[in-house]
Amino acid sequence: MIRKLPFLVIIVGVFCFIFVQPLTAATDLENGTYTMDYTVLHADNDSASMANDYWEKPATIIAKDGKLTVQMTINHSAWVTEFKTPNNGGYADVAVISTDEEADKRTVQFSADDLSSPMSAKIHVTVPDIDYDHDYTIRFSFDESSMQTIETEASADQNTSEQEQSTSSEEEQSNNNSTTTSTEQEDNPKTSDMAMIPLFVFLLIGSMFMLWRQWRTQ
Repeated sequence: MIRKLPFLVIIVGVFCFIFVQPLTAATDLENGTYTMDYTVLHADNDSASMANDYWEKPATIIAKDGKLTVQMTINHSAWVTEFKTPNNGGYADVAVISTDEEADKRTVQFSADDLSSPMSAKIHVTVPDIDYDHDYTIRFSFDESSMQTIETEASADQNTSEQEQSTSSEEEQSNNNSTTTSTEQEDNPKTSDMAMIPLFVFLLIGSMFMLWRQWRTQ
C-alpha cells in the first residue's frame, strides 16, 4: 500500500492540473461583460502599492471569443504619464478609451490571457509640484471570488428578442386601433344615410298624395 502512495499522488496531481483550471482563463468565460475587484501590488511582494489608490475598482472584464479585455479607470490621471502591460514578450502602452480632464480621470483597456495570477505592468509617475519623477513595476492581483456578471451574449440576445416582441405587439395594437377608428369613421356616414330615409319616405308619400288629389279633381 505504501509503495502505491507516490503513484496515487501523481494521479491526483495530474487530475487537478487537467480539470481544475482557473475560472478567469479566457476560454472559461462566456462571451459577455463582467466586473472584478483587484489590488495593485508591489513588484517584489504582495503588499499593496501606493498606486493602488490611483486605480479605481472594480475593473470591467469583457470576454469575447476566448479573449479577455480589461478596462480600468485611473484617477490622478495627470500623474500617471505612462501605463504599459505585457504584450508579445514585452510591454506596450494601454489604449485610452475615454478621458475626463475635469475629474482628472481616464479609462484604459488592454488584453489579458489569464487573470488567475498577478499580472505585471509598468508605470511612470510624475508629480511636478514636488519634483517627483519615477518609473515603477507593479502587479495587478485580481479577486476571482468578486467577479459579477453584467451581461452575457445570451442574455443580450434574449433582451433584444423581448424588445422586438414588445415592439411588434405595440405595432399590432396600433394597427388594430387604426382599423377600429377607420371602421367607426366609415360607419358614421352610413348612420347619417339611414337617418335621411324617413325624410325621403315622407317626401314620397307627400308627392303621391298631391298627384292623387290632382287626379281626383280632373
